[in-house]
Amino acid sequence: MAEAPRADGFEWGMTALPAVAEGGDGYSYTWFEQAWIPAGAEHVDAAKLFVAYLYSDKACEIFAESGAIQPVLGIAEKLEGDNVMFYSIYDNGAKAAMGNFAAFEAIPGVEIRPVFFDPVNSLVSGDMTEEDWIAGVISASDQMRANLK
Repeated sequence: MAEAPRADGFEWGMTALPAVAEGGDGYSYTWFEQAWIPAGAEHVDAAKLFVAYLYSDKACEIFAESGAIQPVLGIAEKLEGDNVMFYSIYDNGAKAAMGNFAAFEAIPGVEIRPVFFDPVNSLVSGDMTEEDWIAGVISASDQMRANLK
């Protein structure tokens, strides 16, 4: 996309998914890494200190150096470039949406990315109608639901 033609003054942007109802919450899809302490852990107090450290200013710096962040308010202020735009979405009121597709038996021709995400480019460019995209999503969803593991 760096070489894609664009109008003078064009800037990339990012916004939350629109709210379902007027005045409702907007969401941005995210992935979430997890850390936990097993109930039978030998060094529970040390483990608690380590988990707390993961959200410390120092740990935030270490993560940010590799382009990752923890869910800490204001963290975007410590980032640079496009990462500021990407991660400040939560500081601007978006809520984090997490989840995944339920596991389903393989269905020839039905895969998550080609059905749900790749067609968005065609939708935006006008090569696909909104009705065709919706029909594809409904068809794939119905097939997946019928083949849940």
